Amino acid sequence: MLDKQSLLRYFRSSNYEDCRVNAYPSFTNFHGINRTPPSFIIIDLDLKDFGYSKYKLDEALNNASKRIKDVLGGYPTVLWTGNGYHIYQPLEGFVLEEIDIFAEFVAPNGKDLTSKFMEFSEDFLTSRRGDPQHNPTVNSCLVRIPGTINSKCKEEVKVIQKWDGHRPPINYLLRDFRRGLINEKVEKQKLSSKEKVEEKGMTRAYLVIQQFRGLRNYYKSL
Repeated sequence: MLDKQSLLRYFRSSNYEDCRVNAYPSFTNFHGINRTPPSFIIIDLDLKDFGYSKYKLDEALNNASKRIKDVLGGYPTVLWTGNGYHIYQPLEGFVLEEIDIFAEFVAPNGKDLTSKFMEFSEDFLTSRRGDPQHNPTVNSCLVRIPGTINSKCKEEVKVIQKWDGHRPPINYLLRDFRRGLINEKVEKQKLSSKEKVEEKGMTRAYLVIQQFRGLRNYYKSL
């Protein structure tokens, strides 16, 4: 893990363009099992997703900020990135994989629950108005540094609102998060059943074709 001075040297060497750091630690799992609690939410509101209307973008920011306050009692950091807003809300969390009612949703080689929680939180707190291409994980939850430059638009990253220092507990979101996990599991089961039915139908059609070919060859041989 780099210290502050090392990071500053890297930032200087890049002319302070596109400087980011991961909000989560470098080591997040043990033998492939997540050991990092959800402790940070990142929300990306991109200008392009609102038809490049600053009015609609600001409206989405206000709605998300209100929802964060109403649901979590949070007051996050808000950055202007040049292309939209980033919202950073620290949380007080615990490892979800260690809780039975959540551990059942851990899939082999699947996404860890902390990353899923971040994905859910962004959708839930923005009413699905966040950047659809934004998919942070515990290994890539990259936050921009105020005062640096976004190379895409050559604008400085600016602080619009500063975090108040309060970390709301993740408990306020867990009921809805679990509902989302259940719905996801049900949809996957439906898709799997549909694929099995389609595969069975294709197999049956293949057998019919083979039987038809066999009969045709038989009559040809008469």
